[in-house]
Amino acid sequence: MKRLALLAAGLSGACLLAPVAAHAHGYAGPHMFVSTLIIDDPNVADEASLPTFSWQPQPTDGGPQMNLYAAEFELDKRITENFGFAVGGGYQWLTQPGNKTANGWENFYTTLKYKPYVNAEHEFMLSVGATVNFGNSGANGSNGATLDNDATDSFGPVLYFGKGFGDMPIGWARAFAITGQLGYQIAGTKLKVTGTDPDSGDPLFNNGTSNQWYGGLSLQYSIRYLSSQVKDYGLPEWVNRLTPLVELGWSSPASKPNQDSTQFIIAPGINYTADSYAFTVEALIPGNKQTGSHVGVIAQFHMYFDDMFPSSLGKPIVDWFK
Repeated sequence: MKRLALLAAGLSGACLLAPVAAHAHGYAGPHMFVSTLIIDDPNVADEASLPTFSWQPQPTDGGPQMNLYAAEFELDKRITENFGFAVGGGYQWLTQPGNKTANGWENFYTTLKYKPYVNAEHEFMLSVGATVNFGNSGANGSNGATLDNDATDSFGPVLYFGKGFGDMPIGWARAFAITGQLGYQIAGTKLKVTGTDPDSGDPLFNNGTSNQWYGGLSLQYSIRYLSSQVKDYGLPEWVNRLTPLVELGWSSPASKPNQDSTQFIIAPGINYTADSYAFTVEALIPGNKQTGSHVGVIAQFHMYFDDMFPSSLGKPIVDWFK
C-alpha cells in the first residue's frame, strides 16, 4: 500500500543515522522539549494527553458567530525503544445562535513515529513518521451545522525535530529551544467537480478532499534549563518547572480543485512539567481571517507513563516479554 511505502522509505533512510539514547520526557542532552498542543513534539514515549480541552470561535463569513468546543485524547505507546504509535480522537460541540448545539465524535487517527537520531552535545532530536486519518469515523453534525469531519481517509509522511540553544554564547539565551513538524496529507479520495448548481452556478463536488501541507513551530524557554545549566537564581522549585512557549500552526491546500484555504494560528502559553505529568494552557489567536476573528483557548493535562508505571505501561511492548 502507498501509505506503508511512504513510511518504509522514510524509516529506511533514517536508519542510516546515529543510534539514539533513551530518555523519557524528550531530552536531547540536558534540554527537555515539553509536550506541545498545536503541533506534535519529536519524542517517542509512553504517555497520554487526557484530556485536551479547547474553545475556538469559528470564522463567520458574515453570519452569526459559532463556537467550537472539544474534549480530545491521545494515547502514545512505544513498541521498541525508539519506535511507537499513537491513537487519538475527541468529541466536539458546535454552538450556533438560534439553533440547537451540534455535537459528535471527531474522526479518529493513528500515527507511527520513529526517532532515529539524537545529538546530545548539540541538543538536537529528529523523528520521522506517518499519520492516517480515518474518514467517516466521526459524526457529520446535526441541526443544520457540520462538524467538518472528512468522509474519506487521508494519510501521509511527517518530519519532526527539536533543537536546544545550548550552543549559544549568551548564557540566558541557551534556555531557548525550538521544535517543529512538517507533514503532507494525501487524500484517499481526491476532490472532483461533479457538476454545477443550477441556481447559483457554483461548482458541485464529490465527498473527496484535497491534498494538504501542514506543520508548525514552537519556541520554548526552559526555566529548568536556565537554573540547572546556566545559573541557579534560587527560584522556587515550581517556577523552575515552568516553560513559557509560543506555537505557530499552519495548513494549506496542495492540490486542485480545493475547498480549503491557508490557515494560521498562533498559540502563546505556559507549560508546567512535573516528574510524571504536565499541564499546559495556551491562547488560540487566529493568524488570518480564514482562521477566525476571535481568540480561543486550549488546555491539556499530559501524563508520562514512563515515570508513572515504569515496569508496565511505561516500558516498550517488546520488553514486556523479557
